[in-house]
Amino acid sequence: MKIKIKIYYAFILCLILSADACAVTRADFLAALLNARGLEYNSEFAASPAEFILKTGIVTDDINIKDVKAKVTRREALRWCIQALGLAFEADIISDFNFTHNFTDINNLTRLEKGAISIAVTMQPNLIANNNKFNGNQAISDGDMKALLERVRSASAGFKLDVNIAPANGLTLLVHREGVFTGIPKWRVYADNFNDKEQAEAAQKFFKSKGYDMTAIHPLYEYFLRSQIIDDYNQVRALVNLIKKRGLAPRILPSLSNPKTDILPKYWTMLIIDPSFWNMTPIIIPAEKGHTLAPLSEIISANKNKNLRAAINAGFFAMTKKRTGYPIGILKIDGTQFTQPNAVRSCIGWNNNSYDTEDIEAMTGKYDKDNSNWESMENIIQAGPMLIDEGQPVTNNEGFDSKMLSVRHPRSAVGITNDGFWFFIAVDGRNGLHSSGATISELTEILLSYDAAYALNLDGGGSTELIHNNKLYNFPSEGKERPISYGLGIMPLN
Repeated sequence: MKIKIKIYYAFILCLILSADACAVTRADFLAALLNARGLEYNSEFAASPAEFILKTGIVTDDINIKDVKAKVTRREALRWCIQALGLAFEADIISDFNFTHNFTDINNLTRLEKGAISIAVTMQPNLIANNNKFNGNQAISDGDMKALLERVRSASAGFKLDVNIAPANGLTLLVHREGVFTGIPKWRVYADNFNDKEQAEAAQKFFKSKGYDMTAIHPLYEYFLRSQIIDDYNQVRALVNLIKKRGLAPRILPSLSNPKTDILPKYWTMLIIDPSFWNMTPIIIPAEKGHTLAPLSEIISANKNKNLRAAINAGFFAMTKKRTGYPIGILKIDGTQFTQPNAVRSCIGWNNNSYDTEDIEAMTGKYDKDNSNWESMENIIQAGPMLIDEGQPVTNNEGFDSKMLSVRHPRSAVGITNDGFWFFIAVDGRNGLHSSGATISELTEILLSYDAAYALNLDGGGSTELIHNNKLYNFPSEGKERPISYGLGIMPLN
């Protein structure tokens, strides 16, 4: 057994160091990758396993099937493994941070490839070793391929990726991903940026004339077009190009059901905030006093004077007309109250003092206007239900529908750890390729694992988003930011 283990890791190192002349073709590698992922080839849909993995979008690179006889390079091989594990989003997220400090030859790689290497050396099980040379343009050998795909096979049975980033003093950004997709992806393509119904209907007729039947939809009074489910990723690319040529914004979302529920993909990102360095503040579009609905990124831009470093969507809201609505429950910012409290749902309140982790001036629970402590809070938001109180899970559903609580959805929450740090968390969902979401009890379990003392559930679903340094660190379930009523931001303590 010891000898086998030594040989196995020798193969892993070969992926970085060797230059075996016995190189493999793209077709051979793609076919072996499909097998390593445990996904079934449908001969009626594609003439070969290589064509199948490309046509289904398991690997999204635009490769002409005529070019699959070429030798596959190391950079291609790793990129395709990351895509086939459903980790392209995570590769983009962590590509800004250096987790590949041992490699000296990766400057010529693309952003996705650098992120792919960071994931490959960080995830458990690792796909590759963090060595001196990557040799990205070198053809991969048969032995290297077998070693790499054996790691892919292990990851297909279950893996975890935990990345801890310290982007500034007093901030820790956590990125967590586990599980893989086990179905064959299909796709929907969306077209955005319509000014009115007439423009959407004109575009709908145009796409139909090109062979694409798209449905006009207008949630939140903003029209968009949605395609039928598309099996062939080549058609996805063609439709995206048509959308761009018409001056519209395309979105691509997967549509798949995962038969293996024990290894469902799950993703969340969490920001832990030291109150010795940062102050938390509700943020709205200031001129409209809380009545404008806008994407979180726009709300951040409208509060440039606060020098915000990060933000998360906050409480629930009502919609009145296009881009207009108001918060549900009490919202109080810097001593000014904008809306009235809801009698049955939980709040969190806090003061804008210079404090450390042992002296957070905050309250949680039901709002009571006769309680002088609540009245003294400079900032209050209301959402619910309360998830954790004094380190213990809370079971009161606060009048929320049981399906909202017990079905997996994207989730957002804010709270305080036992060490006295604020935290934001965004859990992605409704995306079978990327993340399945969480029930309220699952969200509570996640937060208890991070030593949460208090936690309040925020608005979730398509509203869930967490932004740090103007970059979105989660994948919204609608493929773009949804207009919301207000958010929670952090800014430096003065």
